[in-house]
Amino acid sequence: MNEPLILVVEDDPVQRRLLRENLAARGYAVAEAASRKEALEAVLRGPVDIAVVDYKLGDETGIDAIKDMLAANPLVTPIMVTAYGNIERAVEAVRAGAYDYIVKPLDLDKFLLVLERAAERQKLRKEISRLQDSLDEKYSSRNFVFASPLMEEVARLVVKAARSEATVLITGETGTGKDLVARLIHQVSPRRRGPYIALNIPSLPETLIEAELFGAEKGSYTGAHERKIGKFEAASGGTILLDEIGDLAPEAQVKLLRFLQDREFYRLGSNQALKADVRVIAATNQDLEALMKTGRFRADLFYRLNVIPIAVPPLRKRKEDIPVLADFFVKKYAAREGKKIQGIGREALAALVGHAYPGNVRELENALERAVVFAERDVLGVADLPLTFTAAAAEDPGPAGDALPDKVRRLETREIRLALREAGGVKSRAARALGITERVLAYKMKAYGIGPGPDEDPEAGRLSRS
Repeated sequence: MNEPLILVVEDDPVQRRLLRENLAARGYAVAEAASRKEALEAVLRGPVDIAVVDYKLGDETGIDAIKDMLAANPLVTPIMVTAYGNIERAVEAVRAGAYDYIVKPLDLDKFLLVLERAAERQKLRKEISRLQDSLDEKYSSRNFVFASPLMEEVARLVVKAARSEATVLITGETGTGKDLVARLIHQVSPRRRGPYIALNIPSLPETLIEAELFGAEKGSYTGAHERKIGKFEAASGGTILLDEIGDLAPEAQVKLLRFLQDREFYRLGSNQALKADVRVIAATNQDLEALMKTGRFRADLFYRLNVIPIAVPPLRKRKEDIPVLADFFVKKYAAREGKKIQGIGREALAALVGHAYPGNVRELENALERAVVFAERDVLGVADLPLTFTAAAAEDPGPAGDALPDKVRRLETREIRLALREAGGVKSRAARALGITERVLAYKMKAYGIGPGPDEDPEAGRLSRS
């Protein structure tokens, strides 16, 4: 990957030149700006990755420049340069959105180390952003839609796993989307042009699982009338998902372990060692460590599979995702059915948010597909939902006109307004205070109609749903 573009924002031409020459000598692409205005213009002109900003810029401060740049491009990673003894200014800059700060006179080795960490962070942020921006185009039918910090962490791990050839173990309850995560890893990896084969272990007869995985020669078992190519061989050059790996028979566990160790396998009935260039992803809704204690799953196989663990959280632990998922599914199935459905009514949304979801995202999708199919109005109501949802809503209706989403929106609106006011309107600082990502904060501000100003009344303005 190309080195990041670094913008040096410094009003002293000598200092600016020295920084530029040192960075260019180490292979970095460097741009320059002598003022707050020039810094903003540089960010608006092109893809600045990292901005090294001096605190004093003539009559202005680097903090204002950082705020301008982040408003224009939230993916810029700013680093503040401050004079020794002005650490409080550096802390102020970090609160305004700076990634880190360095103190003059510069220790070049420490400076380069900060840059290296910033570049790695920037690369990861851009990859996550590209992944999310491409989901509507490439994977929208796969339902990878989220607003919660928990799922943002899953997206971050998907990007990291896609860069690697290591085995991945995806865990999570039924219906959380483990197969979707596996497919995404394949689709954004260098193997995306190769085959992707998903194998559901429980669906295979125990007597045939070895032949399914590794293939079989003609006559190797009753009914083997010709050579059979196994799934590992068929997936060569791509990715194989071993779904519900906890149900793999002990004998097959031994052979899978041998393949993961040596990348060799034997067709059933053959002594010829074969190789397959395949990336292995396993998934399960079981507790493999508990199975290990009872002897039903090999510890050595677990450690071979669990190189990159990804835990997909259940929907009940990420309620923030329910409104965006619901909106996505309604649009998806309304388009399929040729219906002009405008959205979901307040009581229906309250019922969706309040549900326990033993079936997770799959249950939510099925409920909304059914609702769209049977809907006779342009807004989905409680009556359009399955009885399991409406019964829960009837048991706990809440105060009249004060449904659960209203309570959640009112609380979140108040807390976001307070955080923004205390942060002086700086979203990155407010997001840190709230314990959420800036992306999630931006989504909630848009959804709740919260303006960027720090002086808004934190108790004012309930959300009005369209």
